[in-house]
Amino acid sequence: MRTQKEIVDKIIKERSNDFFGVITNDLIIYLDFENAKQFLVKEETEQSWNNYRQELTSEHVKKEMLNYLEFAFEKANGHRGISAGRSMDHYFAWIWLLDEEDYFGNVRDYDYYGIKNLNKIKEFLID
Repeated sequence: MRTQKEIVDKIIKERSNDFFGVITNDLIIYLDFENAKQFLVKEETEQSWNNYRQELTSEHVKKEMLNYLEFAFEKANGHRGISAGRSMDHYFAWIWLLDEEDYFGNVRDYDYYGIKNLNKIKEFLID
């Protein structure tokens, strides 16, 4: 799993490639308040943030990936270009959090709306 510093650095690095904020949103929820506050509205409190943030464990990230899989396949099979692309952004963030990029290669490669990558993700999570 990635460290808090690695997550902050990744958010900063990906900002220019994250038009819809998908990657930022998927990463930021795993930050503690001290690391997240630079990206939050100034009204956000530590207490409210702690109600929102998620535990950074491989089990939790894999559960997020699995819960999203049906929706991602639906968008890919329906040839929903922007939605399918956003799905790949979600998986890009989650796979990076798990430090599994070597296994997946370029998960943002979205030939055929990401179906090949989604099948590999399904295999990783289920099979």
